[in-house]
Amino acid sequence: MVKFTEEVKDADLIKIASETRAHPLFDPSFSEIVDFSAVTGGRVSTFAVHTLAQRNSIYDRSSKHIVVAPQAHVFGLTRMYQAYAHETRPNLEVVRTLEEAYERLGPDKTAGDRHNAK
Repeated sequence: MVKFTEEVKDADLIKIASETRAHPLFDPSFSEIVDFSAVTGGRVSTFAVHTLAQRNSIYDRSSKHIVVAPQAHVFGLTRMYQAYAHETRPNLEVVRTLEEAYERLGPDKTAGDRHNAK
């Protein structure tokens, strides 16, 4: 699980893959939850969204990617990301709550808190 807090900028999103891959417990067969619930603002460009979506995922192709985006503007950007990432992350879903994210992972899936991002 990656949790973003406070303000989010392009650079914060760009560094997540390398930071996640460097985590000692990272396994590419994991599924991921990216939680934007605690985001209070920021500035993310559509160019960064498109560029990140086109990059190959650090996860296996069968891994699920669940994005929690309760705020309207964050939800919109992540839906844009989902559209751009249909080839690189075919199992990407955008939801409004963390509870929905856990439901989408399935009953026998658990997510540990692997990384907190600013």
